[in-house]
Amino acid sequence: MEAVRATNQQLQMELGNCEVEREKLIQELAEARSQLETERADREEIESQLCELKQNSAPAATLSEKLTPDAAMMLSKLRAKRKKSKVELADVEALLELLDQS
Repeated sequence: MEAVRATNQQLQMELGNCEVEREKLIQELAEARSQLETERADREEIESQLCELKQNSAPAATLSEKLTPDAAMMLSKLRAKRKKSKVELADVEALLELLDQS
């Protein structure tokens, strides 16, 4: 009978420990879910900002194109000055790209 009581008491302690562990895991799960929601919100905000930056960069590229001399126009002027020049449109475009990069 004493052995049964000791076993029962041991099982009650283990059950109590399991309940404490369960509560800790429930708390950790709640924290993980909260963190996941925060991460999702941050991600959505970052994606929104990226979308805005992409939309804002398109007009900047258009403005850059307006400021950059037209390659065909430059080729025409070059040929007018140097009639025997063997420069082609692709060469002028490549030069303009190099100027844009620097």
